[in-house]
Amino acid sequence: MKKIALLFFTGILAIASLGIQSCVKKGTDEPESQTNVDPKLTVTHTIAQLLALPKSTKITGDVVISGVVVMDDRSGNYYKKFVIQDETGGIEINLDQNNIYNDYPVGRKVYLKCKDLMIIENNGTPQLGTGTDDRGSIVSIPFVMADEYIIKANYPNEVKVDTLTYDELANTTTGSKYVNRLVLIKDVEFGDNAFGLPFADANTTTNRDLKGCGASGSGIVVRTSNYSRFRGAIIPSGSGFIYGIYTVYGSTPQLIVRDQDDVIFKAERCDGTVPTFAYLLFDQFTDFGNWSNVNVTGAEYWKIATFGNPRPCAVMTGYTSGSNNENEDWLISKPLNLTGFDRFTLTFETAARYGGNDLECLVSTDYSDGNPNAATWAPLSGTLADVNGSSFVWTPSGDIDLSALKGNTNVRIAFKYTSTTSQAPTWELDNVKVKGE
Repeated sequence: MKKIALLFFTGILAIASLGIQSCVKKGTDEPESQTNVDPKLTVTHTIAQLLALPKSTKITGDVVISGVVVMDDRSGNYYKKFVIQDETGGIEINLDQNNIYNDYPVGRKVYLKCKDLMIIENNGTPQLGTGTDDRGSIVSIPFVMADEYIIKANYPNEVKVDTLTYDELANTTTGSKYVNRLVLIKDVEFGDNAFGLPFADANTTTNRDLKGCGASGSGIVVRTSNYSRFRGAIIPSGSGFIYGIYTVYGSTPQLIVRDQDDVIFKAERCDGTVPTFAYLLFDQFTDFGNWSNVNVTGAEYWKIATFGNPRPCAVMTGYTSGSNNENEDWLISKPLNLTGFDRFTLTFETAARYGGNDLECLVSTDYSDGNPNAATWAPLSGTLADVNGSSFVWTPSGDIDLSALKGNTNVRIAFKYTSTTSQAPTWELDNVKVKGE
């Protein structure tokens, strides 16, 4: 289910091109420049001192802290919350606002007036808000009251990172002082049950096991929201180092990455082996990030549907406003590099109804962009759903061998939809995977 973002505009934002130091992320939407503005409020407590105050009770004193934002919601991996840290600790601030990064991006210094706010422990991770609801969950600071509690200061600032070993953070007791802080862990890799899969499944926040090279401890997971923009990115199979916000849920240590660029795994796996398989493409269609949506004829395009197997999926129909329409629409994959493995296999699932042309599955090694009819395409043989059936039935394609294309670095998989003014079927597509082994 898609979240609907309510956008609040309170003025015209001045856009600044600023160099951000250290690990600060940059994007297309830069925050309002306040490089030389710091109200220099009197800070009464460090974050560590704030965290030592009684939990689940209103803060009654005039407590003021300051810190630098180290995690925002730009990538979608956090929702309506952000994290600040100082030299002593970090705290998660819950704010009922969408697109928080426009006001409080990574690298902005903020002051927080904590009087009348409350800290709770969410299974080991401190959260700050205005109170708790009847389930004991944190209540976010209302958007209209944000400026009463959160005071913007200068931007950008250096974001400091704690470099730690896997074992230091695998133990939640010794790792507790790093909760809600940006950390760097070297010499790590994803577990054998994780690499080659997407960071998160389509319909749920997902934990992927993280292992330490030569570590004696275990149990750290990389936790990713299914609403994150990089959800469908493929987990790398090598080893290296990873940045993230360290959190704890009960006895489970968790790492929340800000985006996939926080994962830098370019070395071999810890034991020096090459993985036995990997997914080059694993798409459950939360978006078309892995695809070019190319319309050749007609006014209709491939779309993301709210149903699927599981939902969502890609869907295309030439039937609209009570009429069948002539259409030719292509869904073309990003370029796939078919090297490093001996065998490559394509699988997908389709469902269809209302009669008409079959969906075509095609492959090309010379397509770049533009009209796909200018490239060379070869048909791929797989099982399709029955377009003349009385209901939508999800049908697996079976394994489609791509090994004849081994060695090519610009392999494109395409799904071509066509309809006429006489028949305009509905085709649904989900779970497209290209596996190397």
